[in-house]
Amino acid sequence: MAPALVHFLAGATLVLFAATPLAVRGHLTGRHLWLVAVGGLWGMTPDSHYIIPVFQPELATLHSTHWGDLCAFHYTLDQPPIATRELESIAVSVATFLVTITVFTAATAVGDRRARAARLPRAELVARTLLTGYAVGLAAMIAAVAAGLVLTWAGRIETVAALYGRESAVAGWLLLGGGSLVASGVFAALFALLRYRWDVTSSRAGAALGLLFGVAGWLTVVVIAAPVWMRVVLDLSRPFPYVHLMSLPALVVFGIVLGTVYSFVRRVLFSSGTDQMEL
Repeated sequence: MAPALVHFLAGATLVLFAATPLAVRGHLTGRHLWLVAVGGLWGMTPDSHYIIPVFQPELATLHSTHWGDLCAFHYTLDQPPIATRELESIAVSVATFLVTITVFTAATAVGDRRARAARLPRAELVARTLLTGYAVGLAAMIAAVAAGLVLTWAGRIETVAALYGRESAVAGWLLLGGGSLVASGVFAALFALLRYRWDVTSSRAGAALGLLFGVAGWLTVVVIAAPVWMRVVLDLSRPFPYVHLMSLPALVVFGIVLGTVYSFVRRVLFSSGTDQMEL
């Protein structure tokens, strides 16, 4: 099992992350500790059968099945390789929590109308950057899940892991998540550039831009870069160009979801009193 600290921080991180749009509108000022406590206890709920004298069979079932993932992915965190690497899992959970609390604090500062007038331009820039990072991270996470489900349905999630010499589905999901975060950052930069020339802020425009981004990603990463990478780094022979059609639907879905979610989250974060802060 993963350490209790990992479950506590996972729950607290997810709650703070989800509450950031409310914080940016000024609804959660002074409630940081309550959110951390509630989120942490939520993440540890499946372990409560160890200390609570009632409903122990039901709580034990929650702990030992996939239903436990309803509590901050508790069941998944208790499985290898995460559960068998305690120090690494603690380090990652602490780092993720610190990043999230920083973003949430910036969102709270943006939502405080009384502080907005007195905020220094440098602090304003930091707040805007952190909120954009929130949009990038959330869009990347949702798009990665959507693409991962397509790859899993097609039985191809292991092919992602193969790009780094791994074979397991867990490695495929982890690498997909990391790659999605990078791709989301690139998409956000492209979005910011195009916004000054065309109106790409609607969800429909974001989805269309994401579709083009997904197809372009397939052409550059899968068709061209992947065979070169596998031949040079992994010493594995692949045809060039590598027309891997099974990955195209996954990247199309990834692009559409990424564009739709990013444009929507960005509108929520930078609307109603924060328009002057747009990036």
